[in-house]
Amino acid sequence: MSSLDEIKNLLDGTLNPENLEDNPELYEMAESIYGREVLEQMGVEAPERPSESIVQPNGDAKHEVQMPIVPIAPPEPIPETPKSRRWGLFVFTIIAISLILTNLVVGYGSFIPLCDEPDSETNCEDKLILSEIANYQSPNSWTETMELEIIEVGILVFLFGILLFSLRKK
Repeated sequence: MSSLDEIKNLLDGTLNPENLEDNPELYEMAESIYGREVLEQMGVEAPERPSESIVQPNGDAKHEVQMPIVPIAPPEPIPETPKSRRWGLFVFTIIAISLILTNLVVGYGSFIPLCDEPDSETNCEDKLILSEIANYQSPNSWTETMELEIIEVGILVFLFGILLFSLRKK
């Protein structure tokens, strides 16, 4: 019987158990298909397998293998960049804060007549309201100096935060 016929009979379950004991390869296939317990219940004994011997050196060898030593170059040190401040951001925030404080304390209308027209009946105040900056020619866009609005407080707090951020080193 050829090995292909034996495999077909093994898969069909018609193979004689004595053939399994004689052929270690067929036994391994049957064991993986049916399980060892089923084969033991059928009375099939596992064929003897040759012991896998590990060849160990006897210690008499005087061979010395020298591996070439490749010198490993040390990594190049990363040059330290000097820590600097963000001076451009610092100057920008100082200018923006001074413009807002100038409008708050003195008012732009005191030195730049943006609202007063010669034939106007209403007088404009000195301080420009930042929330009404798009309509700066209207008298409703101006108020008295030293009147603090919520938008000015928010902008000043934001700019002072950016100013402090620009003062820290990178």
